[in-house]
Formats: sequence, C-alpha cells, structure tokens
Amino acid sequence: MKHLSSKRILSMVLLAVVVLAGCIGTYRLDANAQGAEMIQTTEWMMNIPDDTRLSSITIPGTHSSGSAHVFPGYFLQCQKLSIADQLVRGYRYLDVRLAIDNNGKQAKLYFKNNIGDCRKKGFIFSGKLYFNDVLEQIYAFLQAHPSETVIFSVKDEDPKDDAKEFESLLFSEIRKNRDRWYLHNTIPSLGAVRGKVVLASRFSDVNTYGDTGINLNWESQDNTDPVDLPYEVGSINGTQKIWVQDRYHYNTEEKIDAVQDMIANVQADDTTFTLNFLSTVGDGWMTHPKHYADIVNDALLKTKLYPNTSYGVIIVDFGTKDIAQHIYMSNFKAQEPKGEEE
Repeated sequence: MKHLSSKRILSMVLLAVVVLAGCIGTYRLDANAQGAEMIQTTEWMMNIPDDTRLSSITIPGTHSSGSAHVFPGYFLQCQKLSIADQLVRGYRYLDVRLAIDNNGKQAKLYFKNNIGDCRKKGFIFSGKLYFNDVLEQIYAFLQAHPSETVIFSVKDEDPKDDAKEFESLLFSEIRKNRDRWYLHNTIPSLGAVRGKVVLASRFSDVNTYGDTGINLNWESQDNTDPVDLPYEVGSINGTQKIWVQDRYHYNTEEKIDAVQDMIANVQADDTTFTLNFLSTVGDGWMTHPKHYADIVNDALLKTKLYPNTSYGVIIVDFGTKDIAQHIYMSNFKAQEPKGEEE
C-alpha cells in the first residue's frame, strides 16, 4: 500500500469534516420564512437555474472573512465563525484581506485585518492564518457541494506590500489548482462556475497577467457625513457595472438607512453587481465592530426581503446561519398557502 502524503491526508480530513458539517446544515424554516419548507444551508444554490447570472442572485457575504481570530479583537474582529463554518452556514461571498509574510524561508500570503494579523486559533501566539490553508478548506467544501460557488474578493491589506510580489504570490497559489477557479472579467452564469471559486479583484493587474477575475474595485467610501446617495457606481469591463454601498464610518442609524436605501432602490441584474455592506466602525475614535453589528444585523433581520427578488450581495459582520437564510431565501418563490381540507 502506498503511503499518503501529509497534504493528501489533510485534504481527506477536511473533506470529511465539511461533509459532516453539511449533515447539520439542514434546518426547517420558521413560519415567517419565504420559500421552500426545507432547505440546506450547504446547497441552497442547487435550486437556482444554471442560466442565472451570478449578479442576479441574492448572495450572503461576510466582511473581513478571515478575522475570527485577530488581535486586538475588540477593535478588529469582524467574524466569529471560521471561513469553513461560514460556507457551511450559507455564505458565498468572502471578503479576503491578505498581506505578505516575509518572515519565513519563503514569502507567503496570510490573512490580515487593518493592523491585526489573523490567526488560526483564538490566542495571541497561535500561528498566522495563511492563504493556502483556507484554500484547502474552500476546495474541500466545493468538492463536497459541487452545486455551489464561492466569490473570493481579494484585497492587499498592507500598503507597504510590493504589488508585483503580492500578485505573483496570489497567482502562484491559484495556478496550482487552475481548473478550480473562474478568472475572467465578466459576470458568469451560475452553471459555468458551480464547484469553482470566482476570483474578484480589488487590486491592479500590475504583472499584466490578463485574467485576474471580475474587477470589483471601488473608491474608498470613508466619509463620516451622510450623503444623498450612499452608494456609488463603477465599471467592471465597460459594459457591466457595479454598485457599492460601503460607508464604513457611519454611525449605526446612518448605516441602517444606507443599507435599506440600497435594498429599496438599487436592483441587481444580469449586467449589474451590487455590494451592500452592513459593516461599520462607527463615527467615533474607538471602534467595536461587534456592538455595531448587533444593531445593524438586527435591523436587517427585521427588513422584509421579497421572494423571487434579486438584492445582489449583502455583506455582514458576525454572520450567522439565520442572517444567511434571511438573505438567500429572497431568491425563491413564496410558498403558496395550503387550502383547508373539505
């Protein structure tokens, strides 16, 4: 019998964990939920037709997705769940913030949030959370649930990084499993990317690779004062566009207004991606994302999302299964009330 490599064993273990988690990802919707009576958080995309454009699907996402373990957590933690657990609970858009680690023998990319290094576990001396470790988890999830896709939005979080080196390290890792990725700068149909990772780029193609994913770059919306239109439009490729609401310095009341304004007035469609961020650090000098998320997330759960309606990507801090369900159930038709038996 041939000996299995440690990497092969790790992949098999991760796959087993994801499959087991999928078994607990099935839950019954409450009486107020819209759509089917039973659905799996791990495979909710299975019920969406192949020819549906990715931009026309309401997709739950997480902000600073790798920050479950980051120091100082009070100021920088934006998620409680690991990325693997986020996927199991229904999230399909990941906000990925990476930086270059040059401290080892070979430079590697790791997860970072602002000035804080993201770590594998919840103590300060835990090892850094590396890009390739998370990729293995995502590949395992998609292998177990091939009906799904994951939008992987990448930003270089360290302004001191050399852009050429950053992009070289990123694509060096991607090319190891090129067939698992969608790298074109055009909005795909869901059928074309089932079982794949869809790269969304928030970086410039300084190495002129050509295929660097869907261009979802936008100007920072760091103003603290409210504006008439809290969302802004940009171009993906000249014919397709993106609308973004990312007012991350608003107080909670202003943020809720901005989120609901976009829900009510900006329609995602086949040529229009929309990104609606619930995350905010507030307008004061001391930030505490968990406190703000509790308020804004509660407002989202109380906001009616109509069935069979596309709201684009809705991105949250401290994502839970219930929030993901509330978001993605808007993709499906409302269940017809059953008549009384004669």
